[in-house]
Amino acid sequence: MNPLSKLELPPKLELPPKLEPYRKEIEKTCKPYIHIHTVMNSPKLYDSKFGGNPYLPLEANHPLDSEGKPMLMMAQINFSDVPPYENMPSQGMLQFFICGADNKNTGDVYGLDFDQPTSQKDFRVVFYEDITTDENKLITDFTYLEDVDRDMFPIPQEVGLQFEIKSEPVSPTDYRYNDMESDLFDDEEMEEIYWDELTGEYHKMGGYAFFTQSDPRDYDEALRAYNVLLLQFAMDDEAHIMFGDAGVANFFIKEEDLRNRNFKDVLYNWDCC
Repeated sequence: MNPLSKLELPPKLELPPKLEPYRKEIEKTCKPYIHIHTVMNSPKLYDSKFGGNPYLPLEANHPLDSEGKPMLMMAQINFSDVPPYENMPSQGMLQFFICGADNKNTGDVYGLDFDQPTSQKDFRVVFYEDITTDENKLITDFTYLEDVDRDMFPIPQEVGLQFEIKSEPVSPTDYRYNDMESDLFDDEEMEEIYWDELTGEYHKMGGYAFFTQSDPRDYDEALRAYNVLLLQFAMDDEAHIMFGDAGVANFFIKEEDLRNRNFKDVLYNWDCC
C-alpha cells in the first residue's frame, strides 16, 4: 500500500485571487511534502530538532570535518515523529552536520564545496536505523564542542520540530518549473504574482525546492538524479535561522538511495540573495 494513501487529503491550495483562473493548471503540478514547524521548546537528545547536541550512541563517533574538528549538528529528524511519506523511513534518526566556521584551507562556507557538492568532507548526513531513549546509552557530555568555532553556524539555538503533510505547486526556482511555465501562464503579470507568492520558501522534506539564486540541477543535468528533497532549511525569523543574507540550504538524494537508506551520496546546496 502506498503510505500516502493513509493520509488525510491536504486542504485546498490557497492561491492569490488573480491566480484563481489558473487553478486547474497550477494544481496539476502539486506534490505532497512534509512541512516542518519550528517549536520553541527544549528537545531531548532523541527528539527531532534543529541545532543543539546530537543523538549520539556511546559506541558512535562524532562526525569530524576535513581538519579533524567536530562538526555541528544542523538538524536531526526522528522519523517516529514524522507522518508517513513515500520512500521516507518510518523509523530511525537522520542527522545533518556542517562545519561551524569557514574552512580557511578550502574556502568552503557552511561546509559546502561548490565544485564537489556531494563530497561529505565538511558536511555529513548520518542515519541510525534503531533509536534508544535510554540516555544511559547515549553520550551526554558535549563539553568537547565548547571550543568549536560557531562564527558561521546558521542556527543559534536549539529548537524542536513538528511535522505536517501539505501539498504545494511547483516552486518557480525549482528546475522543473521551466518545463511547466509555458503551460501555466499566458500573462507576464500572472507569472510575476506566482513568483512572488508561491515560492516554496519554508522548512520541509519532499516536494519542490526553493532557491534564492538558481537550482544547480538546472544547469547540470547529471545532478537531476538527485530527485528527492531530503531537507530544506529556509530563513526563520522566530528561530533566527539564516544562511548568509536571507539564504536557504537544501539537501537532495536519489530516490533509490533513499529507499535503500543509503545516505552517503547526498547533494548539498545553499545560496543567498
